[in-house]
Amino acid sequence: MAYLLRLTPRFEKNFQRITKKDHVLRDRVYKKLKEICDNPFIGETLSHNLAGMMSTHVGNWVVIYLVEDEKIVLLNFDHHDRAYFKSL
Repeated sequence: MAYLLRLTPRFEKNFQRITKKDHVLRDRVYKKLKEICDNPFIGETLSHNLAGMMSTHVGNWVVIYLVEDEKIVLLNFDHHDRAYFKSL
C-alpha cells in the first residue's frame, strides 16, 4: 500500500535550502522518500521527546517523519547533528 506524503513548512524550507545546489543529494532524498512511501516502517522508531516519530538517514542527513493512518507527515530534514533537536 502506498502512502500519501504531507510536507510541513519546516521540512519544505530545509529541503529547499539544503538541496538547492546539491542535485545529487536531492535525487537521493527523493529515492528515500519513495522507499518510505512504499514501506514507512523502514525507518528507525524514535523515543523520548520524539516518541511516535520515525527517522531515516540519507548520508549525514536525516528525514524525520510521522505515520498517520495512510499519510506520512515529513516533519524535518536536516544534518544529523541538528535534526533531532529542531524537530521538537
